[in-house]
Amino acid sequence: MTDDAGELRDRVTFQRFIGERDALGDLQYRDDSNWEDAFTVWARVQTISAGEFYRAEQSQSEVTHNIKIRYREDVLAEMRVRCRDRVYRIMAPPIDLQGGRQWMLIKVMELVK
Repeated sequence: MTDDAGELRDRVTFQRFIGERDALGDLQYRDDSNWEDAFTVWARVQTISAGEFYRAEQSQSEVTHNIKIRYREDVLAEMRVRCRDRVYRIMAPPIDLQGGRQWMLIKVMELVK
């Protein structure tokens, strides 16, 4: 991923959980009524490569996509992301790319309804 703002071609909405947790205390990611929009930004949503997918499988990760946005303080691992008709669960705390507080990488798993 480059540092070119022109690559941010996808409009994504970050959502925060407002519903009830399930019996085990987990967030109910697939139930839209449990989520409200927090903010919308430009992003690059990219399916992970075959090599990345293989490495993710080795560590038993369920990451299917990477989302790159401009750095923000208010992105939390408990959020989910909507892009068009797709919904993604954030799988790990966001990564500050190169430590410069300019770009953020978010590893997500697409939720299939």
